[in-house]
Parts: sequence; structure tokens; C-alpha cells
Amino acid sequence: MGFYKLLAFLIALTVMLTPLLSLDGTRPDGNGIHRESISETDKSDGESKDTADTARVLLKEENKVVELEITEYLLGVLAAEMPAVYHEEALKAQAVTAYTYLLYRRAVQSEKPDATLKGADLSDDSATHQGYLTPEAREEKWGSKTETYEKKLTEAIKSVSGEVITFEGKPIMAAFHAINSGVTNSAKTVWGGEVAYLQSVVSTGDRLSPDCTKTVVIKADELSQMLNGLEGCELSGEAEDWIGEIHAASSGYVSQINVGGEDYTGIRFREAVGLRSAVFTCEYKNGGFHFTTEGYGHGVGLSQYGADYMARQGSTWEEIIKHYYTGVEIEKI
Repeated sequence: MGFYKLLAFLIALTVMLTPLLSLDGTRPDGNGIHRESISETDKSDGESKDTADTARVLLKEENKVVELEITEYLLGVLAAEMPAVYHEEALKAQAVTAYTYLLYRRAVQSEKPDATLKGADLSDDSATHQGYLTPEAREEKWGSKTETYEKKLTEAIKSVSGEVITFEGKPIMAAFHAINSGVTNSAKTVWGGEVAYLQSVVSTGDRLSPDCTKTVVIKADELSQMLNGLEGCELSGEAEDWIGEIHAASSGYVSQINVGGEDYTGIRFREAVGLRSAVFTCEYKNGGFHFTTEGYGHGVGLSQYGADYMARQGSTWEEIIKHYYTGVEIEKI
């Protein structure tokens, strides 16, 4: 797929994703998707193109745009998106991912501006773009450890300054998530469109996470209300018969689930019910639906827990990135 066709697809994909970018405990949904593009000036030698010394960020709660020096911005992103206790190489991988996303997002804004951003490159809304914590928010989160953590993250950021993840010479849509079930998901499975560098890969360390497997019990009347938003879903009869066959891919991600006689994707059902992951099983007993999930987030791209695990096994940040993003290059621009 040519770059402009890919860019057009990713822009359309971004629009579909808006309710979608990690477990630190900061992400409410475990997702992390960092996407979109930059205005680029192609050079005859094929080298890349655009850099960012600052980031224009729409602070959602304050409803204002601020321009942040790049190290401060990335520090705030890492504080929002990844536990500061993670290994330095994992933090470096996240910093490069965050910077890549900023450039990618800037390109999308250049190609198809989003007026709601008021001239910003992106917002600090972690549900739609990329989280960012201000110095005050970082101090509130970390307390007495603020100085230690900020020094650690800043050193990681500066050590990878200017490094960008590219595919065919362009910054990628660097999606990430908190934890998976031991295998990442593909963009095609989650969003319906093939993205060459967002393929399913093994992520062994995730299954070692104490947060990998969780069970939640939802009462029948609560589930009924949650499923009101599913088009065509009509629940009738005994509650134990509401959910029928569940089909999962070899990766474990639910591809199709029958609810009230209608078939839905695992992703759509997960969103409606608020499950941590689309890798799940369901059992009805004692008047409630027992959902057991594996992983946390959409499962696409870099796994944050997996990155930390790989780093602790001796992998470099470059090896981590090239493991989770298929066929990419890392360029210093």
C-alpha cells in the first residue's frame, strides 16, 4: 500500500478510533494508541523530514492550547502512560513511541485538521490521543518520589532524543497497550484494516503479570442495561440463554459472540460491557455473568508490560520496538 493510501486509511481509522493509546494504573481502559501523521517534506534522498522541538497540546479540562518544550511534553506523557518503576529500556521505548506519535499526529492534522483541537497537534485526553501530566499532576501522583522519577524519565527521554519509528520512511501509528494474553492483536482484527507493521506477535512476559487475568461478575439486570447500545440486541427469556456461542481466534481474542440471537465482534462486545480485554470467557451462575479476561487494552502494538519484561531479560529499547512493530526502522531525525 502506498504511503498516501495508507495515510488516508489511518486517518479514517483514527476517526473510528476516537473512543479508544496502558496500565500503570493510569489508563482507564488499558489502551494506548498513538497514531496519525506529520506534515512531511520528502527529500530526494528519501530521508525523513520533520522534527518537533515543541508540542502543541490541548489541555482538555482547561480547554486551552499550550506549547510545551519537547522534553517536558514527553516527560508528562511517560508519567501518564507508563509506570515510572519500569526498566529504563522500556521507558526509552515508550519515549520513542510517544515522540513518533506526536509526529504522526501532526501529519494527520496537516492533512485533515480537526477543528476541535483548536490548532493543537493533539490533546492530553488519553482516551483519544496521548495522555500528559503537568508538573503539578506529576507531583500529586508521585509525592515524595517526584524528583527521583522525573530524573529517571528525563534521562531516558534525552538518551533517545530525535529517534523515530518509521515504516517506508514515515512515522508510524505507534499503538500500544498495557498487557496482553501472551500474544498481541493485529490492527486488522481490532479495527478492520490491515496495517503492515501492526501484526500479531508473541509477548511471553505478559502472562507473568499479576494483572493479566481478572474476573468480573455482572448481574443480569446490569448486563441488560449495558447491552442496550448494541444495535439489534434484544434480550428475552432466561438470562442464562442471553449469551450464546463465543468464537475466538488462535490468539485467544474473541472474534464473534452471539448475544440475544445476534452476532457481534468481541471488540464491540468488550466496549459495550467495559471488559478489560477482548480475550475473555463467560460463565453464567448464581444470577450473574462471570467474565474472565486476559490482558488489558486492545492488544495492538507495543505491550508496556511486555516491554518491561523484555528489558529485564536484557533487550534494548531498539529490540523491544522492532519486536512489537513488524518491519519498522528506527531513524534519528
